[in-house]
Formats: sequence, C-alpha cells, structure tokens
Amino acid sequence: MTIEDFEKQRKRRLLQVFFLTEAMLLIEAVHRFFIDSEQANELSAALLLAGLLLSPVWFLAQREALKFASRWLLISLTLLVTILLWVFNGLSDEALLGYPCILMFAALMGLRRTFIWMAAFMVTNMLVLGIGNDLQWLQHEPMQSSLNSAVLLCLILLVLASSIWLMIGDLNKLVQALKAENARVHQSQQQIRQLINHDSLTRLPNRIVAREKCEQALQMCQQPDQLVALMFIDLDNFKQVNDSLGHHAGDQLLQAVASQLRSHLRGADLVCRISGDEFLVLAEGFHDEAEVRQLAEKLLAAVATPLDFGRQILSSTCSIGIALYPRDGNDFDVLCQRADLAMYQAKSNGRNHCAFYTAGSAAADS
Repeated sequence: MTIEDFEKQRKRRLLQVFFLTEAMLLIEAVHRFFIDSEQANELSAALLLAGLLLSPVWFLAQREALKFASRWLLISLTLLVTILLWVFNGLSDEALLGYPCILMFAALMGLRRTFIWMAAFMVTNMLVLGIGNDLQWLQHEPMQSSLNSAVLLCLILLVLASSIWLMIGDLNKLVQALKAENARVHQSQQQIRQLINHDSLTRLPNRIVAREKCEQALQMCQQPDQLVALMFIDLDNFKQVNDSLGHHAGDQLLQAVASQLRSHLRGADLVCRISGDEFLVLAEGFHDEAEVRQLAEKLLAAVATPLDFGRQILSSTCSIGIALYPRDGNDFDVLCQRADLAMYQAKSNGRNHCAFYTAGSAAADS
C-alpha cells in the first residue's frame, strides 16, 4: 500500500464515520421531536445543532485537511456527549456509550495523541461527575429504562459496531499487504542470493558456493577409505573461439559446456564456473583413483562432443586437473591450487587429458 493509497483510505474512513454520525444525530433528533416530554424539543434542537456544527468536517476532508477534520469531528462529539451527561442523567445517561464510540473513531483514524488526550479527558469528566454527585454538588437522577433510551443506545451501538467492522477490515487488509510485502522481500532476497552465488551466463554456482560445498564435504567425509575429488577444468584454445567467431559464440560454447557437465555428473556432484573458461567439479564417495579417472574421462568426452549452433558446429576439448582429499590437502584453497597445477600438467601432456596432482606437477609448474 503506497502513501497515496493510505491517505485515500483515511479520507474514506473519515467520511464514513462522518456520515454515520450525522445519520445517527438526525435519526435521534427526529425521534426525540415526536416524544411527549418536557426536554424532548430541547434535546432534538441540540442534536440538530450538533449535526450542523459537524458539517465543516466534510469541507475539510475535501481539502485534504484530514487530521484537522478528524480532530474537529472527535472534539465536537466529545463536547456534545459531555454536555449531555452534565445536563441530563450524568453517569447513568445513555450518551455515556458515546465515549467508547468516539475513542474507536480516534483509533480508526490513527490519531494516537488525540486518543490519549481524549481518553484522559473522558476519565476525568466521569470522575468529576461521580465525585460531584457524592458530595451533592450535582443532582443527577438515575435514568429509567425505556423504549426511547433503548433506541438511542441501539443507534450508538450500531455506530460503534460499524467502526469496529471498518477497523477489522483495515487490519485484515494491512495483514494481507504485509504478507505480500514479505513475499516480495523474500523473493528479492532469493534473487540477490542467486546473483551473488551464481554465474549470470551459465547459471552455475560460483567459487563462493564451491568453497562452502567443499568445506561441508570435507567435514562429512569421516571414513578413511573414501576420497573427495576436486577437478579443475579449463577449456583448450577457448581464446581462439572468441577471436575467430566472436564473444557471442564463446558465450554459447560456455553455456553448452556447462549443460554437458551438469548432465554427465552424478546427482550429488557439483559443477561451478569460477572464471572465464574455467570450471570446478566437486565429487565425493570414491574409493580409489580409478573411479575418479572414470568420471573425469566421461567429462572429457562430454565436452568434446560437437555442438550444433545452427549455422555452425563447434567442438572443444578441455584439460582436467584432479586433487584428492585427504591425500593432496585438507582444505579448499590447497586442493584448488593443486588441482590447478595438475590441470597445467594435463595441458602439457597434449591437452584433452586429465591428470592427478603429484609432487612432479608442482615442480613442473615452478
């Protein structure tokens, strides 16, 4: 809900309260006019005058002076009810029910300070009326129940019930708006997390995810006969593709290679793009080098598969360097460095090969 929508809602609620109040005053004024009582005509005139005094609320609301209009309405009604209590039957008068109704209006309009001041005034006024009658400064006779008092009580109760109904509706709308906003925030967080943790071109996880998953795999690998393999994959002669066919063709090739790697890995294995034409594969659950080599050769064949891009067919190969945990290192950085060294050894062996890290790999690189 925007600020403009909120202001429109407040204006709508103010006018609804205004028309409900005017309707109640008019109905009660006409009702009192036809009652055969000494004070009926005076009360009827007072109610009509109160309705007239409330008319500026509509004009103020049309000029968007909502707070001023709301306070005018609430203060006028509070004074009206207070006068009725003092003039007629005091704390036993049916007008006393108007106090909670007025407080409900203040809450509905979100006027916290006005609500507090009015509540304090109402409590003070009721205490003064009670003390005045106890000390016989005032003499308010208890009001006898009658159809006339019942009619007024019903009208006030209906206005109060209408205000509560409107407030419940606003609260429900607010809850729904908060839920929708929470869903939008959650979706935005997911999108941000996706952008932070994934490569925008291939949609593969990036180095951040590779590090987290590798650390988790190393912690989970408790059995001494199990191996975790970190494979460093680099495309062979990728720069020539960009130079001869353009970067668009290079991007297509990277996307296709990423798809091939994903489709030829096991369900628990992870493939990440860490930069340019370099990928990392994290695989676990091996018992010996032969099993790791079998997976690496499967990936070599997958990358070497010719790719049909409509107007042209591209083919590429890759070199894979492999480091094993716990043999070659105990953390991600060491394993990644040594897999990189092994990858250069694979390239020196003629490309389109895989090589395991050995002490000789490090010596050759240095």
